Amino acid sequence: MSSAAAALHRIRIINDASVSKSTKMTQFKFRIKKFDTLPRTRNHFVPIVFTFNGHKWILGVYPSGLGVSANGYVSIYLGLCAEVNIAVTFAVALLDKFGHTKRVRRINHRFFVGTGVVKKLPSSGWNDFIARSDILDASKNILGDDDELTLVVSIEIEQPATVFVPIDAKHTLVKMIQGMFRDQETADVLFEVSKMEANEDGSKRGKSYVHFPAHRSILQGCAPMLAALFGTSNKGELATVAVHDVKPKVFRHLLWYVYGGTVSNEALKADAKDIIDAADKYSIVGLKLAAEAALVESTDITVENAIDNLLYADSKNLAVLKEAVVDFLVDN
Repeated sequence: MSSAAAALHRIRIINDASVSKSTKMTQFKFRIKKFDTLPRTRNHFVPIVFTFNGHKWILGVYPSGLGVSANGYVSIYLGLCAEVNIAVTFAVALLDKFGHTKRVRRINHRFFVGTGVVKKLPSSGWNDFIARSDILDASKNILGDDDELTLVVSIEIEQPATVFVPIDAKHTLVKMIQGMFRDQETADVLFEVSKMEANEDGSKRGKSYVHFPAHRSILQGCAPMLAALFGTSNKGELATVAVHDVKPKVFRHLLWYVYGGTVSNEALKADAKDIIDAADKYSIVGLKLAAEAALVESTDITVENAIDNLLYADSKNLAVLKEAVVDFLVDN
């Protein structure tokens, strides 16, 4: 029998569930046989799996403690093994052989993030639940017949379960940054991107500007070359620079990408070379690669345009486009 199977064989479930008359919490009672013979290796635990509110839970009992700080103690932790998020209040009580409570610990309003698996280290509990020596002390009458240790888990729902959504700090940060895109109230720098106005006959009439408020700290972290346009000092005023070499709609794609946004494949194909030129100039590498892929996908390489595409690929260091052109020339 494996160590895991042996551990489970020691567990005796007294009843599936009952409701406490005093606390109204759902209770589960468990007995661990031959507690005094359990391995005394630190971090070894006995898993007690039970079902509450339609979800699987695990109570991990560490006979010799979890971690160095628990030396000499029995540690107890509770974990959720279902793919839901749920808030509960729970308590664990240790009973003596006469059924009297010898120790009880409680945690209120604990939010569990379920993983769908029985984790090796359950997530909430106590390193120092009770001293191991107290359990083994015969005068305290804790261990019952067959050296059984009796535990009662009481639990109640504080917040209904929701579909499991992994906590992703990076995703949360990206959403926050995206929300700051072109936010005039919090911006401390401003791009004035010029566009050429035309008369009805197509002749040039003059320049106008499209404003793109931005944040120096975001630019410094995600697009240092754009940040460098503003120098190093702000002096409490809105720093402004003019951009004359990028079309406003292309600059919008560029800045939106810097703020964690995604440029659609249709937009990449429509302005692939302009986006590549801008991303190459300001070292927005990810956007440049995406635009290059869209360019290769949308370009029909022919004998007439092969050399032009090859020269362009070489000038912008576009390895994928260059490979596509070379393959065409080899085949033709």
